[in-house]
Amino acid sequence: MKTIATALFLSVTALLLFSGCDKKSDPAVAKVCVAETKKKTSLRPDEIKQELHQLQNEMGSPCSVACCELYVETVINEGSDVLHMPSGSMAGEYATPEDAKIIAAYVMTLSGRKPTHPEYIQEGNLYFNGNCGGCHGDDGKGLNGAYPNLTLKELKGVKIHKKMRIKTLQEMLKSY
Repeated sequence: MKTIATALFLSVTALLLFSGCDKKSDPAVAKVCVAETKKKTSLRPDEIKQELHQLQNEMGSPCSVACCELYVETVINEGSDVLHMPSGSMAGEYATPEDAKIIAAYVMTLSGRKPTHPEYIQEGNLYFNGNCGGCHGDDGKGLNGAYPNLTLKELKGVKIHKKMRIKTLQEMLKSY
């Protein structure tokens, strides 16, 4: 029973994080996102195995730009404590949801990646420096480790959530 409860908790956690990967919002994103998280917590074993296989294959490569942008937007909008940074957790609502998309586009440029909306870069730079630069630094490197480094192609939070989702799926498989 404890295993099922743990799996359910981790599924809901992953569902909340990756809610931006919903097919309804953008079908192209669902194909490239960290995990095409299901809206239901009870998956068939073949669905679990398929998602588990996809995630395990993704562990060796950085997330797509679209997925990283969604992750950044989610953190800006909802906050996060998954990294357990010395500076503490990040509260949500640092920007409006619309501005979060613009900031996320700019954040992709910090790692040398082209955002899905390059037209947001200039405005995103202004928003980033005004809202995010105080903690992450104007260069996005996180002020010597006090805050997350946003210049990495694979953001640490994405990798942690991939691992959490893999663990959840493995627990779900054990319950069958």
